[in-house]
Amino acid sequence: MKIGVRKLWETVARVSLTVDAWTADNGTGLLGITVHWVDDMWTYRERVLAIREIVGKHDGGNMVSIVLQAQDEFCLRTKVYAVTTDNATANKKMLALLARKVRSVNPTFTAKSIPSAQSVEPEEGDVMMTADQYDNDQDNELVDVYSVSDEIDGPRKPLCLGDAVAKVRNLVRSIRSSTQRRELYTQACEDNPEVEDTNMVVLDCPTRWNSTYDLLAAAVEKRDVLDEVSTAFGRKATSSKLSKDEWELVGQFCRILGRFAVSTDHVCKSVMLAICDVLHLIDGLRVHMEEVVEQIEDGTFFTSV
Repeated sequence: MKIGVRKLWETVARVSLTVDAWTADNGTGLLGITVHWVDDMWTYRERVLAIREIVGKHDGGNMVSIVLQAQDEFCLRTKVYAVTTDNATANKKMLALLARKVRSVNPTFTAKSIPSAQSVEPEEGDVMMTADQYDNDQDNELVDVYSVSDEIDGPRKPLCLGDAVAKVRNLVRSIRSSTQRRELYTQACEDNPEVEDTNMVVLDCPTRWNSTYDLLAAAVEKRDVLDEVSTAFGRKATSSKLSKDEWELVGQFCRILGRFAVSTDHVCKSVMLAICDVLHLIDGLRVHMEEVVEQIEDGTFFTSV
C-alpha cells in the first residue's frame, strides 16, 4: 500500500503538509498528518498520511520525530514545501525543530503556524491548554454585561456573559469527571423525550474553531438534563447551576456564534473556494453583527426570535 501511495506524488516537485495534535477521551495523544499537492492535471489533491500515537511527553521533540518518520516512510523529506499547524506552543516548537532538521536537504522548506480561533496558546510541552488556564483566559475576554428585562418582575439583575459561559463549562466538566454523574446524566437523557441522544456534552478547546459554540449549543439543547444533574449533587455541583436568566443569555449568545459556525463550516467543506465567496461570507457576518448590536442597543435582542 505504501508503494502505491508513494506513486501518487512521484512526478510532483512539491507537496505541503498540515499537522494537528489532539488528546483522545482516554488521554492518548494523537498526531495527524495530511499531505496536499497539485497533480499533473492541475487538480488539487490531499491524502491522510498518518495518524500516530504520541508516546511520552506531548512536546515538540516527540512530535517532530513522528513527522520526520512519516516523511521518510513516504519519501517526502525533500519534497515538502510547507507545513501548517495552529499556533499551539508544542506545534511551534515542532516546526522550529523540523526546519533545522530538513533545511540541509530541503532549503525551500517553510513552516507556518496559523493563529487559532481564540488565539490562546497551551503551556509549554502540552498539546492543549489545561482546563483551568483556558477558563481564566476565556472568561476574561467575555466581560460584557447584559441585562434582561421582564415586564412583570421589572428589570432583572445584570448578567455577565463570562460568568454564564464559565458556569456551563464547569458544570460539564463536573459531570464528565464523575462516573456517578455520568450515569445520572445518561439516565436523565433517556428519561427526557425532548433529548435525542445521550452523548456527553464535549468541552470546548482553545485551538478548535467554534468549539465554544458547540459546547454552549449542546448545553442549551440539554438544559433540563444539566439542571437535573447539577441539582442532585449538593452545594459543590449546584454552584455551577445556571439561573433562568443565564440560560437565556447563553442561548442568545449562541445566536451570535451560530452564524460564525455556519460560515466556517462552509469554508472548510468547500473544495474550490474563491475569494469572492470568502468576501461574501465576511460581509454577511458584518451585517449580522451590526444587527445584533442594534438589537442590543434598542433592547429587542433578548426578545427577538
